[in-house]
Amino acid sequence: MGAFAMKVKTIEQKIHKPEVFKATDNQVLTKQLLEELHKARNWQQQMLAEAAGELQQLLQQLEQTNPTATEAQQTAFVTAAITPTRREQFLGALQAGWQELIKEFLDNSYHKIGIATLEWWKNAD
Repeated sequence: MGAFAMKVKTIEQKIHKPEVFKATDNQVLTKQLLEELHKARNWQQQMLAEAAGELQQLLQQLEQTNPTATEAQQTAFVTAAITPTRREQFLGALQAGWQELIKEFLDNSYHKIGIATLEWWKNAD
């Protein structure tokens, strides 16, 4: 069999039986990184949902007892009601885009004070 015929046969074999490529270290690491990013994003969403829920519940409670509370009073009330450890957990979830993300979990009337409270906690550290 000539050299040309050998090349044709090799190409035909590759077409009919494609080589199975083993994942490279970079591919494995990329997959692991993407999985970790997905887990981190889920954790962030969960923590922000919990933060929004607690903030909103507390603000609604305050609204019932003191409907004219100022923003400073609202922030002070929520801060006193949520433990420092819990605030740290919430703050740990705050990353780029968090303000838009947390709006998904807060009723519209609580966006401003919820974000202001989280910003105040973030800056207080």
